[in-house]
Amino acid sequence: MAFSPIANAQQVKSPAQYQQCAACHGASGEGNPSLNAPAIAGLSQTYLARQLVNFHSGIRGSDSQDTLGQQMQAMTKGLDKDKDIPVLVAYLANLTPVNVAQQTQGDLTNGTRYYQGKCGACHGGQAQGNEAFNAPRLAGQDIDYLKRQMHNFATGLRGTHSEDKYGRQMAMMAKTTSGKELDDILHYIAVQE
Repeated sequence: MAFSPIANAQQVKSPAQYQQCAACHGASGEGNPSLNAPAIAGLSQTYLARQLVNFHSGIRGSDSQDTLGQQMQAMTKGLDKDKDIPVLVAYLANLTPVNVAQQTQGDLTNGTRYYQGKCGACHGGQAQGNEAFNAPRLAGQDIDYLKRQMHNFATGLRGTHSEDKYGRQMAMMAKTTSGKELDDILHYIAVQE
C-alpha cells in the first residue's frame, strides 16, 4: 500500500475517519493511558497501516484474553480498508509525536545496555523507530502500554498469527527479557525524546 503524506497535518483538520479514534487516542493522537490507548501520532504510515489492517483482518486482537485488542479489532471493522485506512495513516503519520514526561524507575546504565543489545538494532538507538526494519517508534509511548505489549508478545496474546511476520519476530524477542531487565529497558525508553 502506498500512502501520500499530508503537509503540516497539525494544521489540517482531522479527517472524519479519525473522529471515532480520537475518543480514545486523543485529538492529536497523543494517546490516553487511562483508557489504555497508545500514542499514535507520528508513527510511520507503514506501521500504522499494518496494525490497522491486522486488526481489521483478525491477524491482531483475536485472542479471547486480549480484551483491548478485541476492542480495537471491533473498532476497525467499520473502516473501509482501501479508503479509510489510507486517509487515517496519512493523517496520523504527519502529526507531531507528543512526548509526555513519565515517572519510571530503573537502572539507566543497565537499561541502556540491555536496550542497545536487544532492541536498538531494530527500534533505533534512541527508540526513534526504524522504517527499514518495520520497527515503530517507542520513545514517547506510554510505558505501561509497552510493558503490556511485551507481556502480550511473550505469552502469545500477540504475534502468533502465521501472517504476522513482524509480530512473530517481536514475540521471539519479548521472551528474552522480563522482570528488572525489562523495567530497566522501559526506563531507558521513557527518558528518550
